[in-house]
Amino acid sequence: MMTAYYRSERGYGERPLEPGMALPEGTVWVDLIKPNDLERAYVEAALRIELPTREEMREIEASSQLYVDSDCVFLTTPMVFKIDTPHPQQGELTFILLPKYLITVRYTEPRSFPTFVGRLRKQPELLAGAETALLGLLDAVVDRLADILELVGARIDALSARVFEAPEDSSPIPRHEHGLRVERVMKSSELHDVLSSLGRAGDLNHKVRTNLAALDRLVTFLGPVGASRFSKDHKAAMKTLGRDIRSLVEQSGFLAQEANFLLDATLGLINAEQNGIIKIFSVAAVALMPPTLVASIYGMNFQYMPELAWPIGYPLALTLMAFSGIVPLWYFRRRGWL
Repeated sequence: MMTAYYRSERGYGERPLEPGMALPEGTVWVDLIKPNDLERAYVEAALRIELPTREEMREIEASSQLYVDSDCVFLTTPMVFKIDTPHPQQGELTFILLPKYLITVRYTEPRSFPTFVGRLRKQPELLAGAETALLGLLDAVVDRLADILELVGARIDALSARVFEAPEDSSPIPRHEHGLRVERVMKSSELHDVLSSLGRAGDLNHKVRTNLAALDRLVTFLGPVGASRFSKDHKAAMKTLGRDIRSLVEQSGFLAQEANFLLDATLGLINAEQNGIIKIFSVAAVALMPPTLVASIYGMNFQYMPELAWPIGYPLALTLMAFSGIVPLWYFRRRGWL
């Protein structure tokens, strides 16, 4: 799909394009979404450029992502999308800056593009030129990444509250240890749900940080390349854009550290719960050892055992087994191990 955005008497206009159509007068930005072969050939013939293929856009070398060909500047960056799904994805996005046009080739539909189109309706001066449109689009992309980081931060804060704060409707366990009231401990299923949610938040934060690093390289590359084409206002906007990107990178790093801390805390709680279960089995095994010894002794098949002829031998053995099982439990309880 192709769409042309152009300046008009009303300030702004957009028109879907089909192969063979002439570009509207005053066109500044041509947006290609998942272009087919006919659409690619049409744009290449109309603007006399060679569009990068999707395989070329996926190259990770800096020289393949950011380069200048004649008077055309090619800028490729990954872009995260589908953030509201359990598995956010990354797609390819290429900006091509020509002397009179800005071309975007993308195989994703990030929300930053509709946001920029909405800004055009209120600020048609963003289509004053290809450079202005490019900086406006980059600003919308950075704003969207900032919104995603805010979402990641909110998710991590909510998970932290689940791990470290007792629910409001939970009642404390009616016992005390060392004078402190013991709150209800999260169940294993809840902790595993926290781990799953934390993994998704960390994955999204990682993708955003990758996007920010690529945008930082893009802005750094664009500075000297477009020095002769950018006005003083453009250069000031680029400096602001660079500062915003670097501040978001720092925020992403902080969120990564917080996620790692919360991950360690959650794993610690799971280990504590498992240790508690093992403790129960250990106590049960120790408590049953003396009764088992008594039962084993009187279960022997020797002919001469004086206790076998006692009328009270059976109840005495039962009493001895019960007493030998209760004593260890009482001792553990007195020492505070239970």
